[in-house]
Amino acid sequence: MLVLEEIRKVKEAEEEAIKEIEKARREARWIVEKAFEKGKRKRENIIEEAKIEVEKMIIKAEEEAKKEAKKLEEEGKREAEILKEKLKGKLNSVAKEIIDEILG
Repeated sequence: MLVLEEIRKVKEAEEEAIKEIEKARREARWIVEKAFEKGKRKRENIIEEAKIEVEKMIIKAEEEAKKEAKKLEEEGKREAEILKEKLKGKLNSVAKEIIDEILG
């Protein structure tokens, strides 16, 4: 009888150990799942932050390009005005020569 009692206790201990192993296995799976979820969220956050930074860089580049274009446009206007004045002077002198030639 004593042997049967010992066998029963061993069997109960074995069943309890199997339950604990299964519990530990479920907890380990849960921990791994949560770690993957956290990693995924972190990756998504990093990607979103990178998108925001790229958008800021694009906006800044556009602003700088607009400033540069405006600067070039202003320089072009100044150069065109200078050229216009030079041509006016030449036209005036050519016109004067033609008038002098005709009157002369």
